[in-house]
Amino acid sequence: MKGITYQVAIVGGGMVGATLACLLANQGVSVALIDAGDPTETWADDSYDQRVSALTLASINVFKSLGVWAEIVRLGEQPMDKMFVWDHFASGELAIDSADAGVMTMGSVVENRLTVLALWKKLQALEACDLYRSTQLEGFDISEKNVDIQFSNGDHINASLLVGADGSSSKIRQLSGIQAYGWSYQQEALVATVKPEKPHQNTAWQRFLPEGPLALLPLRNGLVSIVWTSKPETTEANLQLSTVEFCAALADASEHQLGGFELMGARGAFPLKLQFSSEYCQQRLVLIGDAIHTIHPLAGQGANLGLKDAVTLAKVILSASESKRDIASQQVLRRYERQRKGDNALMMAMMDGFKRLFSADDTLVKLGRSSGMGLINQSTLLKNKICQYAMGV
Repeated sequence: MKGITYQVAIVGGGMVGATLACLLANQGVSVALIDAGDPTETWADDSYDQRVSALTLASINVFKSLGVWAEIVRLGEQPMDKMFVWDHFASGELAIDSADAGVMTMGSVVENRLTVLALWKKLQALEACDLYRSTQLEGFDISEKNVDIQFSNGDHINASLLVGADGSSSKIRQLSGIQAYGWSYQQEALVATVKPEKPHQNTAWQRFLPEGPLALLPLRNGLVSIVWTSKPETTEANLQLSTVEFCAALADASEHQLGGFELMGARGAFPLKLQFSSEYCQQRLVLIGDAIHTIHPLAGQGANLGLKDAVTLAKVILSASESKRDIASQQVLRRYERQRKGDNALMMAMMDGFKRLFSADDTLVKLGRSSGMGLINQSTLLKNKICQYAMGV
């Protein structure tokens, strides 16, 4: 196939890559979105995605601006109005209600595949975007004026700018020689969808346990998505439990806040790590989302962080395009890097700090965090600040 030329080629059609494609193609920038799978594949009505995201109001506003939020709501989003956090040690707890901050909701919990499907439906209707489904990247060659991108089937395309939105194991990052730094948390997160005995009350529940947090996120149809962080050996043991034993263990771990549980579908697990790249861009190449930062999931901010990357990169590309400048120049790409690096670093440091605080075994530290949660719970001002932070504003 003769190489078609685009202004931007994005490798990775997940939530962050597809959002960037929408933001650009919506303004007439020619985009190729390349994904190894097919995000438009159908699935059984009674199945649920193990990967979910707690989208902030800021992220929701991005989807509203693109005209895809109504479709996400139709597919099945779940408003999140309240948070309840408590510690296994002592009596520290924190209850936050968006109504106290004068807003209807903090955000929404949505299965990743639903958000991605809505974005791809939008992209199918945009003339400026070509979608490459089930297409594996083979490699790329960067020259002074463009990037030649090769696929494993022998085809190739050209672009002024190549964007790596291909996750924490980014092939774009590896092939470019950009280094990734970080460390393993020596933890695994068990994920599953469950049906609780009691209503979830549009509430995100999180209990801090000795080995890591247990999060129960409200999901469509009255279900709950769990993220249960433990040592790898504990997670593997929980995966091996029978369905009845697992549901009983989950009810005990959550102190029966939602009663008993019924497991809906399979359980999965993934290792947790902190990872970051010192460089965000090279000549005609730039990284976004998990390709440059992977954080602990205890506050569910990973997807929202990546969406901020997409919005910022789109703005600098569109600004350069309107000014008839090279959208892939180092001057343009460094502007994106400068705007995002500080915010990303702050969020990574905060999540790492929270993780260490709530996994500390020292009695004085445990007493301090428990009493600290109690003090915050008595302060409407502080709780409203936390609520605003959770909303992404």
